[in-house]
Formats: sequence, structure tokens, C-alpha cells
Amino acid sequence: MRPMALFLNGVFEAVLKEVRLVQDILPEHIMFLQPHKGEAIAKLREDPPSVDDPMLLLMSLTDDLPNVCYVAEIVGWDDKRAMAPRKWHMISRLIWILQPKEGGLYNASHAEGKESVNLLHVRRLRKLATRVSVTKLMNVGDGQPLSDGRTTSGGWIYVKAPSPRGLR
Repeated sequence: MRPMALFLNGVFEAVLKEVRLVQDILPEHIMFLQPHKGEAIAKLREDPPSVDDPMLLLMSLTDDLPNVCYVAEIVGWDDKRAMAPRKWHMISRLIWILQPKEGGLYNASHAEGKESVNLLHVRRLRKLATRVSVTKLMNVGDGQPLSDGRTTSGGWIYVKAPSPRGLR
């Protein structure tokens, strides 16, 4: 696992529950998350994770922003704007079948006047038995703990990957 993790701020729990319906039975089955922002997650674009070199994903929920509630492994990344039509069609079909509430691949950034960019390929999604305060996460940019005063969902930040013992 990489020494850096990605923290997503405010994911809809309904999306994660759909992923868990499959991954609770088949944890290695790759599923998809579509952050809404209209900009690329730069470090994933520059050095995409893989099944052999995953990146830890930490997530708070839209109704519990100050706490990490779910973790997963990112094992792939795509720029939705640059996907070949066949790949777009195939992944969209998979999402329609396995994550029907997602409605296939979509563009949720129209309000920002941009296109949705990021498609995360994830495995081993699990809900933490004990939530972890985001203040326990260290921003890799400035070495400071994250603030728990979050009031708005959306966005991401790179953090130092916490010890697996801290994520139970």
C-alpha cells in the first residue's frame, strides 16, 4: 500500500451501500465511485493505482463530515472525458447493473460549468466499526491535521496513510 491516502469529504452513503452489496460477498470485485468535481485528482492521474499497487481511500459521509466512516482501496483511475467509447459503454453497463442508483457513468459537474472527470475503481470497501475523526489525518501538503469544522461535502485531500490498526 502506498504511504499516501486519498480522503474524500462527504460521500453519499447510499452509493457506498450499493458497492457493499457486491463487495461484502466479493471483496475483490472492482466497483466504481464518481466524485463530482470537474477537475482531475492529480496524483491519481500522474501515477494511477493498480491492483498490484493500490492507494488507500478514506471517506466521510455527507451527514458525518468530521469522521472517516468508510475505507477502500483504489485500484484504478480513469479520466471520464478521455475514455474510449467502448470502455465508456462497458463500464456504464456494469454500473447500471451493479450500482443501479448511480445511473451509469454521468457528468455531475454541469453546475460548475465543467465536466466530471474522475472515475475511481475500488475494491475491499468496508464500513469502520469505530469512526475515526478527520483530525487524526495528516495533510501531506503541509503536515498539519485536517480540521473537523467541515460544513460542505465535496472535494478531496491527500493525507498520510494511517496505520491499519487505527482503521478498524
